[in-house]
Amino acid sequence: MDHISGHVLRALWYLDSMASQGIVLTRDDVNRIATVTPPRDVIYRSFLNPLAGSELFESSVPSRRAQPVANYLVNVDWASETPEGLKITNKGRAVLRLSGADEHEHAVHEPVVNDVALSPDDPLVYTVLTRRLAAAGEGMLVDPYFKAENLRWIIEATSIKRILISKKASAKERPIISVALGTLPNGQNVEVRATGDPNLHDRRIISADGYVQMIGTSINGVGRHETAMMSPEPAIAKAYRDSSEQLWKNAEKVEPRQLKAPVETDEASDRE
Repeated sequence: MDHISGHVLRALWYLDSMASQGIVLTRDDVNRIATVTPPRDVIYRSFLNPLAGSELFESSVPSRRAQPVANYLVNVDWASETPEGLKITNKGRAVLRLSGADEHEHAVHEPVVNDVALSPDDPLVYTVLTRRLAAAGEGMLVDPYFKAENLRWIIEATSIKRILISKKASAKERPIISVALGTLPNGQNVEVRATGDPNLHDRRIISADGYVQMIGTSINGVGRHETAMMSPEPAIAKAYRDSSEQLWKNAEKVEPRQLKAPVETDEASDRE
């Protein structure tokens, strides 16, 4: 493969990587990753250790400093400028996951997301649950048995943007969820989809930055049953994350519906 230049192979890797994440690239996307030069990383000087013969040791003084990366990330569309600041794009998150770097970071920082028991005897159980959901940012809640009565709380107390439910389990609840989405203030900020896939069972939270937390019971059962929230191993977390995205992609959107006031008839007017 020596006859194929590095930037061509890099473009092919990027094209294949994005396809595996369900992202279709344009010609400009592919050209950017091939032509935009990545920033250099830092390099430290190495010296011979006079006390250990030919053994090399690294100095803390860099011989070449790392270059800034923000412009590069924006130029290749791995990040975007928003009024709030720089945010990772779907393409950037896909690259991060495929590189394995996100799993390493999750493993290193896992103590921040500790497992926690949710006891019905704990007066703060809903506070704990709300804090965990709020920490997920604009993430996804996967709960086959989600009820419309919890939608206002999700909208007002968290930033969750997606809720995935089961078609079979929510047959009677979906029309109520539809009305709640259409009538609650800021109901348009949340999208609910229903999947008929029988593989949907385990309740979980997929945070905006990829963390996965398992919930032992439906949100409706918290405070009534003894349960817990747990963080799976990185490989298991990735499997849940990928399957959740696939289920979401193929699920049917629950359309918001606004109820109209009944039309007053002449007969009703005559009775007044």
